Amino acid sequence: MDGNDAIRRVMDGSVWDEFCERLKRAGRLVIGAAPEDAFERAEGLRYVGRIARHALQNFIEESDPAAPVVTTGLPKLGGDNPDYVYAKAPLSGRFEYRLRGSRGDASYLGIGTYYGEIGTPEGLQCSGYIAGGNLETDAEGAFEILLSCAEKPGNWLPMRPETSQLMIRQLLLDRRNQQPASFHIERVDAGGTSGPLDPARYAALIGRAGAYVEGAIAQFLQWSQTFASRPNQIRVLDEHLAAGARGDPRTHYYAGYYALARDEALLIQLEPPRCEYWNLQLCNHWLESLDYWQHTIHVNHHTAIARADGSVRLVVAHRDPRVPNWLDTAGHSRGCIILRWVGTTEPYDPVCRVVRHTEIPRE
Repeated sequence: MDGNDAIRRVMDGSVWDEFCERLKRAGRLVIGAAPEDAFERAEGLRYVGRIARHALQNFIEESDPAAPVVTTGLPKLGGDNPDYVYAKAPLSGRFEYRLRGSRGDASYLGIGTYYGEIGTPEGLQCSGYIAGGNLETDAEGAFEILLSCAEKPGNWLPMRPETSQLMIRQLLLDRRNQQPASFHIERVDAGGTSGPLDPARYAALIGRAGAYVEGAIAQFLQWSQTFASRPNQIRVLDEHLAAGARGDPRTHYYAGYYALARDEALLIQLEPPRCEYWNLQLCNHWLESLDYWQHTIHVNHHTAIARADGSVRLVVAHRDPRVPNWLDTAGHSRGCIILRWVGTTEPYDPVCRVVRHTEIPRE
């Protein structure tokens, strides 16, 4: 819309009406895709509210690339990783930036620039990525990265003219007890400050927020419906699904779905390859990670108990079977599974089978 039309739509409130209509459509999408279960539908509608809250914060309150700030608090979305502390900042290919930080107790940092957006035909695409041993730090773990379209010496994170956001993944293997990394971003060119709200820009931003809510929910509903069509299996994430959400380019993603009666358990056999990091987690039907503060819903290479041959058997069950590597469904009879192998050229395809709770192997 042009400037005059944007002003008119702010004046008559139609920009807000359209945002609310998109929320309503997102809610109907959830109800249409929900299992016939009041619990699942309540979680689904809560999910819509969570994504709406994030959209308003991300696209309006924290959206100015001329004066960016690194913030945390991303929503549970698309199989968010309990081991990762996510952070983000708005960017523009018109500017150049410096990101300073200290890695704290993070054993892995993945820092990327992105363009496009989840829930759009283009999807979210990576324009530059720096991670692991490619990130130079000093003896105390401090680092500095330049972000620009033109190549720079040292730690350099490429952007494109259409780059719009920075996303950071930091790995904490013992999240309850470790100190996360810290970050500060600033403009290298003539830095700016945020001015008063521009009505025409607000109209565009609220439009983007509404489109994100509806689009992101539609995109990940396609994921969960695909996974649910083959219950109690874990497979490589389909390329046509992965194409719309390019996350960490060094990660091999697998996905599955558990659907278990109260007296059933899912056994997952892993032979972890040589890699920097792996984890497996449980989500609900909406691809939100389960409550990892109150329940053990995920395992990684640090917490898993391996057998003598190096293999790992995980047990997904509704109650504690008193065996190693139990993953608690936290009251969910169904939901998604996400597996990540990071930094390997030989990803392993897990083997799954359903057994009665009384038949769970004890060795």
